[in-house]
Amino acid sequence: MSDDIEKLLAEVGKSTSSAAGGAASPARKDDRTPAKAGDGAAGGRLAFAVITALVLGGAAFVVGLITPFILSGPSMGVGAALGAFFTALLAGPPRWFSS
Repeated sequence: MSDDIEKLLAEVGKSTSSAAGGAASPARKDDRTPAKAGDGAAGGRLAFAVITALVLGGAAFVVGLITPFILSGPSMGVGAALGAFFTALLAGPPRWFSS
């Protein structure tokens, strides 16, 4: 199947290169290169987990303060921060965080 695709790309390259005036080879992606691991990058798991815990813990703290019927702003903030930290630590950062 991959040979058929390469032949087709070569034919398309030949037909478009005659119109462009130069010989163009079709671009190929090397499937054997491993994906980039985000664990060792500057924006790694721990940094993402800490930032997520601070943001979500702060948001839950504010929500807990402005809802007088709950009466547990600090408790909500700490619980949300711990939950967000462990969830982000297990899940890892998204691709956009480390790039």
